[in-house]
Amino acid sequence: MILQDFDERDLEVADIALRGIGSKLPTGKSGDFDTRSAEWRQLHSVRSQIKMAARKTLDAVKKSDEERECKKLENAHDILMAMYDEVQAEMDLRDSFDKKTPLTADERRIPGASGECMGDGSDVRTRFDDEAEIWQTRDGKRIQVLKPEERYIDSATGQYNGPRFGQIIRAMVTGPRDDAERRALSEGTDSAGGFTVPTPLAAWYIDKLRKASVVVRAGARTVPMESETLAIARLESDPVMAWRVENAAITQNDVTFGAVSLQAKSLAGSIKVSRELLDDSLNVARILENAFIQSAALEFDRACLFGSGSSNEPTGLKNISGINSVSMGTNGAAPSDYDKIIDTIYELQADNAGDPTAMIWSPRTARDYAKLKDADNNPLRVPEMVASVPKLATNAVPVDETEGTATDASSILMGDFSRMLIGLRTNVRLEANPYIYQENHQIGFFCWMRGDVQVEHAVSFAELTGNIPPA
Repeated sequence: MILQDFDERDLEVADIALRGIGSKLPTGKSGDFDTRSAEWRQLHSVRSQIKMAARKTLDAVKKSDEERECKKLENAHDILMAMYDEVQAEMDLRDSFDKKTPLTADERRIPGASGECMGDGSDVRTRFDDEAEIWQTRDGKRIQVLKPEERYIDSATGQYNGPRFGQIIRAMVTGPRDDAERRALSEGTDSAGGFTVPTPLAAWYIDKLRKASVVVRAGARTVPMESETLAIARLESDPVMAWRVENAAITQNDVTFGAVSLQAKSLAGSIKVSRELLDDSLNVARILENAFIQSAALEFDRACLFGSGSSNEPTGLKNISGINSVSMGTNGAAPSDYDKIIDTIYELQADNAGDPTAMIWSPRTARDYAKLKDADNNPLRVPEMVASVPKLATNAVPVDETEGTATDASSILMGDFSRMLIGLRTNVRLEANPYIYQENHQIGFFCWMRGDVQVEHAVSFAELTGNIPPA
């Protein structure tokens, strides 16, 4: 089904507005169109209908002088663009499998294939009980640690029905277009000219970021941070159990626990947009919103995996002391088989960490392994030990690491990502600066948030370094 971000009333109003200009929502006001089961020709047809309806909507807005009518048509255009994005995403997904027919349930269980954040919770093998995991601070404050498929907005604030993130960005410059945007701005604007995003909207933004994050899809849990620091315990070594006879002493062994802290660090970014685009483009709100979310998710993934721990960025998984490590060779090597990946999985099993919930690699590395051939030039069979591990590709993994004399190496990171904890503060902040780029008549938008990452058990993770491209 599509249009899950819009309620029934939104769809009904949009359908009425479109019918007023001789158009309609291609799927009807219920939005009831199953992109997953639709035939290829149906997807093509609906996409074409959406484009025609969107074009009519833009023409109608340009001809109308009534503000209220323009607002209804703009909302209808937002819904049409949401429809278009979802239909196009389904078509792109099928193209990636080189097929036009609906994908099977097994194909959709491949991480990242559904386009959703852990849809039914089965995309990766995270190790959780069915019940919610609740932590409690010394003062009795309860904190729900979120699984990948859970939403922060549900645990913190409930359903959010106010202006979207992109609409707030636009309203900061062009002014609010309705009472909801006006209330949000009046509540969030501060004396410094910035805008502290209301908690419900910040929670919605964080859920969107988590949905786009590879490490969350791999199984990492999210810890809402209500203060700058949050101390957590980390297991440094496992206990050793032993059999005993009656009345004999229990064998003593040293189990080491360590204390680590989630320390909120700032992540910021900016976008510059022409004033004309803000005034004239109906979908600029969604474009700005997606730009901030996608760029923030990519950088958060990079920091969680490869952060240096200096210059106020988190210490990423690769730089955490104690994780397992296997190398492709002294000077790196291009993959010719899956032996080194098997060796890396073995290191996890040997430390009693179990099988990895996911492995994360660069798109280049994913391509190189996918192209492996046997002696007869047939695709190389993937051993079950490797095939059973979900694989996630992201550009957050660099391809310019140094391994001996190689300077074009890349790493594969794997492990039980449910042992990774991402701490996020909900005080997301926006600021619009009309002066910094004023010579080009552009507005600068700045967004920043705070967070950190830690792991509970270092040996539950491993890296395979030195993957270089074939000569």
